[in-house]
Amino acid sequence: MRGLILTLLLTLAGSQHLNYQPDFSENKVYTYNHESILLSGLPEKGLARAGIRIKSKVEISGIGPKLCLIRIHSIEAAEYNGIWPTSSFSRSLKLTQALTGQLSNPIKFEYSNGHVGNLMAPDSVSDDGLNIYRGILNVLELSMKKMQHSYSLQEAGIGGICNTTYAIQENKRANLVYVTKSKDLNSCEEKVQVVTGSAYTHPCRTCQQRNKNSRATATYNYKIKYTRNEAVITQADVEEIHQFAPFNEITGGNVIVEARQKLALIDVQKHMAEVPPKEFQTRGSLQYQFGSELLQLPVHLFKIKDVESQIEESLQDLVETTYEQLPSDAPSKALKLMHLFRAANEENYESVWKRFSNRPAYRRYFLDILPAVASHRALRFLRHKMEKQELTNWEVAQSVLVALHSSTPTRDVMEEATLIVRKHCPRSSTVLGKVCHLSYASLCHKQCSSSDSCSECLQLLHGFAGEALSKSNTEEISLALKALGNVGHPASIKHIKKFLPGYAAGASDLPLKVHVTAVMALKNIGMRDPKMVQAITLEIFLNHRIHPRVRMLAAVVLLETKPGLPILMTLADAVLKEPSMQVASFIYSHLRALGRSTAPDLQVMASACRMAVRLLSPKFDRSGYQFSKIFRFSMFKDFLMSGLAAKYLVLNNAGSLIPTTAISHLRTHFLGRVTDPFEVGITVEGLQEVFAKGYSPDRDWETDYDFREILKTLSDWKALPSDKPFASGYLKIFGQELFFGGLDKNTIQNALQAWYGPDEKIPSIRRLISNLQSGIGRQWTKALLSSEIRRIVPTCVGFPMETSFYYSSVTKVAGNVQAQITPSPRSDFRLTELLQANIRLRSKMSLSMAKDMTFVIGINTNMIQAGLETHTKINAHVPVNVIATVQMKEKSIKAEIPACKEETNLFTVRSKTFAVTRNIEDLAASKMTPVLRPEAVPDIMKMSFDSDSASGETDNIRDRQSVEDVSSGNSFSFGHSSSQKEPFVQSICSNASTFGVQVCIERKTVHAAFIRNVPLYYLVGEHALRMSFKPVYTEAPIEKIQVTIQAGDQAPAKMVRLVRFEDPETQASSSQEAIKRVKKILDDTVDDQGIRKYRSSSSSASSASGSAESTKSSPSSSNSDNRASQGGTQTNLKARQSKAKEKTFYPFGDSSSSSSSSSSSSSSSSSSKGSSSNSSKASGIRHKAKKQSKTTSFPHASAAEGERSVREQKQKTQSTSSNSRSTSSSTSSSSESTGVSHRHSKYDRQGETRYVKSQFNSHSSYDLSTEWESHLPKVYRLHFRSAHTNWHPEQKRSSSSSSASSELGSSHSNSSSSSDSSNRRSHTGGTSSSSSHRHGVTPGHSSRRSHMSREASIHHNHDSSLIHERNFLGDVIPPGITIVAQAVRSDNRNQGYQATAYVRSDAAKVDVQLVVVQLAETNWKACADAVILPLKAQARLRWGKECRDYRIAAMATTGQLARKPAMQLKVQWGNLPSWIKKTSTTFMQYVPGAALMLGFSEAHQRNPSHEFIARAAATSPRTIDTVIKVPGVTLYYQGLRMPFTLPLGPSSSYNTRDITAWNVFPEIASQIAQEDQSTCEINGGNFKTFDRMSHTYSFNKSCNLIVAQDCTEHPRFIITTRKVDPQSFSREVHINTSSANITICPAANSSLLVACNEELVLLHSGDSEYEKGNIKIYKNGTTVIVEAPTHGLKNVTFDGMILKVTVAAWMRGKTCGVCGNNDREKHNELLMPNHKLAHSSSAFVHSWVLLEETCSGGCKLQRSYVKLNRNPTIDGEESTCYSVDPVLKCMKDCTPIEKTSVKVGFHCFPKDTAVNLLEWQRSSDKKSASEDVVESVDADIDCTCTGDCS
Repeated sequence: MRGLILTLLLTLAGSQHLNYQPDFSENKVYTYNHESILLSGLPEKGLARAGIRIKSKVEISGIGPKLCLIRIHSIEAAEYNGIWPTSSFSRSLKLTQALTGQLSNPIKFEYSNGHVGNLMAPDSVSDDGLNIYRGILNVLELSMKKMQHSYSLQEAGIGGICNTTYAIQENKRANLVYVTKSKDLNSCEEKVQVVTGSAYTHPCRTCQQRNKNSRATATYNYKIKYTRNEAVITQADVEEIHQFAPFNEITGGNVIVEARQKLALIDVQKHMAEVPPKEFQTRGSLQYQFGSELLQLPVHLFKIKDVESQIEESLQDLVETTYEQLPSDAPSKALKLMHLFRAANEENYESVWKRFSNRPAYRRYFLDILPAVASHRALRFLRHKMEKQELTNWEVAQSVLVALHSSTPTRDVMEEATLIVRKHCPRSSTVLGKVCHLSYASLCHKQCSSSDSCSECLQLLHGFAGEALSKSNTEEISLALKALGNVGHPASIKHIKKFLPGYAAGASDLPLKVHVTAVMALKNIGMRDPKMVQAITLEIFLNHRIHPRVRMLAAVVLLETKPGLPILMTLADAVLKEPSMQVASFIYSHLRALGRSTAPDLQVMASACRMAVRLLSPKFDRSGYQFSKIFRFSMFKDFLMSGLAAKYLVLNNAGSLIPTTAISHLRTHFLGRVTDPFEVGITVEGLQEVFAKGYSPDRDWETDYDFREILKTLSDWKALPSDKPFASGYLKIFGQELFFGGLDKNTIQNALQAWYGPDEKIPSIRRLISNLQSGIGRQWTKALLSSEIRRIVPTCVGFPMETSFYYSSVTKVAGNVQAQITPSPRSDFRLTELLQANIRLRSKMSLSMAKDMTFVIGINTNMIQAGLETHTKINAHVPVNVIATVQMKEKSIKAEIPACKEETNLFTVRSKTFAVTRNIEDLAASKMTPVLRPEAVPDIMKMSFDSDSASGETDNIRDRQSVEDVSSGNSFSFGHSSSQKEPFVQSICSNASTFGVQVCIERKTVHAAFIRNVPLYYLVGEHALRMSFKPVYTEAPIEKIQVTIQAGDQAPAKMVRLVRFEDPETQASSSQEAIKRVKKILDDTVDDQGIRKYRSSSSSASSASGSAESTKSSPSSSNSDNRASQGGTQTNLKARQSKAKEKTFYPFGDSSSSSSSSSSSSSSSSSSKGSSSNSSKASGIRHKAKKQSKTTSFPHASAAEGERSVREQKQKTQSTSSNSRSTSSSTSSSSESTGVSHRHSKYDRQGETRYVKSQFNSHSSYDLSTEWESHLPKVYRLHFRSAHTNWHPEQKRSSSSSSASSELGSSHSNSSSSSDSSNRRSHTGGTSSSSSHRHGVTPGHSSRRSHMSREASIHHNHDSSLIHERNFLGDVIPPGITIVAQAVRSDNRNQGYQATAYVRSDAAKVDVQLVVVQLAETNWKACADAVILPLKAQARLRWGKECRDYRIAAMATTGQLARKPAMQLKVQWGNLPSWIKKTSTTFMQYVPGAALMLGFSEAHQRNPSHEFIARAAATSPRTIDTVIKVPGVTLYYQGLRMPFTLPLGPSSSYNTRDITAWNVFPEIASQIAQEDQSTCEINGGNFKTFDRMSHTYSFNKSCNLIVAQDCTEHPRFIITTRKVDPQSFSREVHINTSSANITICPAANSSLLVACNEELVLLHSGDSEYEKGNIKIYKNGTTVIVEAPTHGLKNVTFDGMILKVTVAAWMRGKTCGVCGNNDREKHNELLMPNHKLAHSSSAFVHSWVLLEETCSGGCKLQRSYVKLNRNPTIDGEESTCYSVDPVLKCMKDCTPIEKTSVKVGFHCFPKDTAVNLLEWQRSSDKKSASEDVVESVDADIDCTCTGDCS
């Protein structure tokens, strides 16, 4: 037993040794070797890092109970800047000296049981030096627990109180304890950090749970030697890692900052430590104390000696360097100046201000940079200047805006800001007042976000709101509410409720815009107190009495708070019962958009929204665009952990297509935070009416007639609130409203007056014109620190680790403008007179911007900086140097631009990442090493691939490719990297040597993605992009560039070169012929029609429009695709040289004798080029075809070659017959690859059977394989059938069944059906040439075969008149407009381009042609032509040698798709330049994704590779089916909603004889407008309202009935009708406007009499119309039409029986009467004059009857309240009920002879306490009384009177 007890005692004694806490005994000095290393960089090897290392001796000694002294000496500092890990630390003597000076004084610290207490140090020890001591003492912090070997706790340290885990091991034999301590620096209760610049963002907690952008951890390893009396730390190793991942921390890459410490005991001596005789002050605990790093910008380091003189030098340097040009380092100089301002005091500010305030350039920079200092000293200085009125209001506004948004809300800053707002900010709607209050509210928001003590600023703003409400000042109320919205504090809710309808007694009487502003003010509050905001906004939304716009915005705010499923389902249920389609459509579209969101913080809500949408979609999925909607686009990428969401809100009013309110909002997710960087809202009301009426000076609301007397007879008539015309908008940046403003009616009228009225009434315009004539020279600069985001945390070594981002910019606008106006403006000059004046304008301006973005991670103190820096510099310089002359009368514009003499950089972006080390003592030794050096990139990534050219086949490939690269249509030359060029650099330069300038884009990219393929590594390295103008040196210098535009009769005189087309095989004709030709054209304008007769010809109709589109028609022209061909010199108007005879070539159509041969040959070559054969290969095949055409089949080329000779021999004899026999072989859909089987026309000749068979076989490769799918009801498989109408009776319709599908011709020629000769030859001498070019050489050429079938399936019209009309119009008419862009050379030779446009039109067709030629003698041309027929159009673009190298054609036509009216746009192309191919290929990669986002579906089909088809078929008046077929993909959308009603069905507007080429588009637009406009119709007892609701009720008595009226406060019109004779159906109509009274009544002879102001008009048959003021009256047969658009009446038509009223678009929602309120809402059609809904149609009509005072007028009715003839039981009591609305009853002494039943609401009283009927009629309570029951009662509608009833 004793042995056991002894064993237990020994075990307990051994375990107690573990419990000894480390300590430092008194009278002992412990000496340690200490080493600290801190490195910043990417974790991989081979990349540069930067950091420091400090070695030293540390002496710690106990000087008293729980008190120790620590001294640091023998310091050795070194810097690291180089490639990790091969580089080494380099010693820095000057940094060593600086650190030695800072750490020369020892400090005291409390230490007990392993815990460090307070620190005491002399005042001479700086905060930075003390933090280095803290870094060493942090190692000594240990929390040893008894009896536990592993445990976790919260432990204090240099970075705060953080989660710490201990693991302890003991070596009893050596009396050693090993302790491992791990700290999670992300999980700290009192984390020591400073974060600035992100107050306007809010955290995305869901994002942060999925991904941490910043992580930090530290591991401590201790070796403790213990004895019976003490425990001593003999060794300690610390490793701390900070990781920053801007993207996904796993897949996005990260930057690390490593901090390591080593502490090793080397000596212990027993003696008393020497304590210096200095006064030690308590300087805080172990936690890090921020010092110089807060004032030190991390982007630069310099010594501040004399701050005032340095400010002056820097300011002067900034002004001087930016005076001429804006250098790229201007933003960094501005940042340096700001740093100096932050180090200065108010005396320095005052001194600099006195010296420079009277110099504008210096003053501007001073006032730009001082507010960005963001300190209370800067605010106090600005306040003093405001008090002394040394600043203008504009300067105060911009200074306060920047200062308050930049400042950190410390106590001193808040005091100064409050003084500025109280004393110097007007409480008004001025710019200064708005900026002051909104900026102060933003500062208050930052204070409330960082602490709860923001009551003072809230009290100020709440008081402002109360004062504004008491004064009922709408502008001040709006400003106060917007300020409270910026603050976003829940304490403001009770103040905002005072302005919300339904929460305060007087709130309902406030204007609508106040309600809107109050609701939007809740948005920011919802982020802090979502439940309260949800309750308020839901209640507002459910209240139907509130304006729909307020309710919709309340729903927006509600959904911003991310409500849960119960609230969303409550919202959805309310939408199902919602009477307003505007509100329902808006909420449904919002829920549907949110349901598609992929952002992490919206996933729960998105799921709930999808459930709500399932409930709503059956009812609202097809709502039209006339209703309010929200459009939202969002994306979130997990590998970036970043997202973007754009939202566009459209709030319509009264169903107008023009939105009343539009709001655009942008939201981003980045770095685990959500930011709203941009939001803009615009509200427009009444402007449509203002601009529709135009400007009428001095017009007011006074009218010639007072409608109120008429409206008195209505029961309790209430006017609609009058819309005061205004336009308002607001701007929010990062969720804070910066500014809002509006244009009221007076401002708009002043703007209209400035345009229409004389400028003498507006001095500012007169002054501006005067200044322009004398010359204006200005220079304006603006420096701005847009962003300063910093995050600073301490490291274990005592140095701070900073992650920061700076964005600064300097903008400069400089220029001189001078104008000469002839004739000189008179005193009563109007702006419209400028349209008749000659103006010469000289402008020399430049816009320059320099932006600098810097990202820094690493150490930043005022002594040393070491870390990674990414610098991104953006520079833009846009020079504008133009002399322009505008002669409006002569329709001439001339501009001169100086030639490019030197290289000019327009736009430059440079980004590079460096490892940087700087120390203040040795700035010359600062080092910046690129993180990634170009030589570190593997060599294989620098090399370009060169193919082996050993085989002849590869030679051919190279040759063919070279032809494409040097293609004449290629306007860019791509520079590839080679051994002679700098690696990683790509250069693209446009070939614009004509004007002596080329635009170059250079790009350089060196990134580290070869190390790790993650997003961050793509950014690290070096990137550059530059766009510049470079001079191109020509043989003769270019002096200037001159552009002349001349329209009208003088256009031919400006032509420098005659436009002619030549056969490429011959040269130009003689100059004498050219001179005769020009004279003929210029003199021919004297002809009556201005157009010469066309030369009659009988050319072949086989390819009416195709000959010009061929790319090759002869071997000589097919050898190259070179655009700049030198063959074929054109004739110049000024100097013509005689040359060989020409063979005329017609690019726009066939000529009389050569069309047959040119069309067939060109079509064949066109097909061969289209079948993926390049020029060199095609020419080679043709060469072989001459030898093998009889035995071998070749695609296209052999057929073309063989046909040419035959056609040339027969062209004179066969042209007429071939025209009559030519046909079109397929419909417009036959060029498609799938869908339905292709149809082919029948031939008249027997010998063509074989050809038809071959043609059918050519399509079988994909027609037969998909024939079984043709029956599927997919819209993209439906067959488009083109509609053909013979627009001119004199032209016979083509006999071909399919020729109607293309009356205009096409962009390609159909060689297979071009003429009879080709068909005959297909089965005779040509053997299998036609068949071979149909089938190809081998079955494997299916792609070629498909393209050939496309080329052969183009349709044509064969009317000879159309063929002739496709000739070049320049042969017969002069140009309508001439544009000459000329480079003026020193040798006066012509160089440049000339564009001439020709237009010839008649009722049937419009023909437009545009030709661009070079002024030099070349045969390069660009041709564009278009033909417009009724409901059909075609356009083509061709360019190259004689417009034949490249081509694109488009045709639009109408037709049917599955028997539905449809339209089709088909675009086809042949050979194209390589740069267009590359661009289109890149673009097509994004088409499927974009289409999917827009709601399109995708189908896999083999579409032609050279064709684009878009079809739209109307499936209903509001929906269309859309099909888009592009190479590689087919997209379709079924049921796409249209914003307007389509003009479908039979209509008189579509009589073909009435539609011409000129009026087709106006007719369609007019038809759409008619279908979409508001028209009311009354026919007998049938009413069809403006909103297309039909009612039937007969009220054919003698009382006037209000049909429609302007229901606003100041009515413009009232239309009434009454029956003339009770026994007939004839009516009379009264149209009362504010300027005239019009009466239309039937006459005895069944005609209509019209009286205007009691004067009969239109009495005689010869009178066609009558006008008075803005009112027009005319007859159309027996129908009278009245138009009064300025009064809101588009027209009123009446034929004696049917009355139709059509109101202007701006009258939506402003009408009333039996026609309704015209707001497209069907739930409120039965609206009575008192704005209550009637219970029946009869009650509704009765309410709009106009009564008369006496019965002598024929209307013997009056309105009376009635008593219910029974006593219903209400709430258990028998009640007496009276009607709440009056009922029509006969007048006194009159008896009813006809009655009808109407439904009326009744208010009931208990029978015992009920009032009598007379008292009820006199009571005013009946207007607001509730309806207890609804019953039917009798109403009188006709009466007879006995005696005197008057």
